Amino acid sequence: MNFVFNTVYDMDALTVMARAVRKTTHKKKSKRSHIFGVIVIALAILLVVVAVLADDFNFNTFITSIAGIAILAALIFEDRLNAFIALKRMIKGSEKGVVTFGEDNFVSSTEVGTTEFKYNIIEAIARRGDYIVFVLSRRHAQVYDLTAMSNGTPKEFCRFIEEKTGLKIQKI
Repeated sequence: MNFVFNTVYDMDALTVMARAVRKTTHKKKSKRSHIFGVIVIALAILLVVVAVLADDFNFNTFITSIAGIAILAALIFEDRLNAFIALKRMIKGSEKGVVTFGEDNFVSSTEVGTTEFKYNIIEAIARRGDYIVFVLSRRHAQVYDLTAMSNGTPKEFCRFIEEKTGLKIQKI
């Protein structure tokens, strides 16, 4: 049986894809970045509190508090920010794709072109909601909308892809 997906690479799909990469191949790096960010935010809060208590809230303290807020926002909205950047960098014509999964490979077709992939290039598989994500490398991933699938059910596809890749689907 061939599974076919019609996926639109919109903000929601790209956000799930960014989260999948962060939670799989970037897991250690992401954890270190979050720890560093939390430490910087804590120091910024400490500086602002000390300045307020000493009645010495000046321009430098204001800039530090703005920087702390910006870092906090980046940590909270990290996946959406990465999705936004990916959306802006996307090659025109690759926003929509049709992917067909066969026995030996899967073929992706967009307005830009057609590419054939072997299953052994997939490093990790993640699922969140109605999306399944193939992480191909530290910088490359593909996302598929399970609601836009034809020829089968999501459960059948998940079983199929786990069998073909030898990987377990990670829930993120």
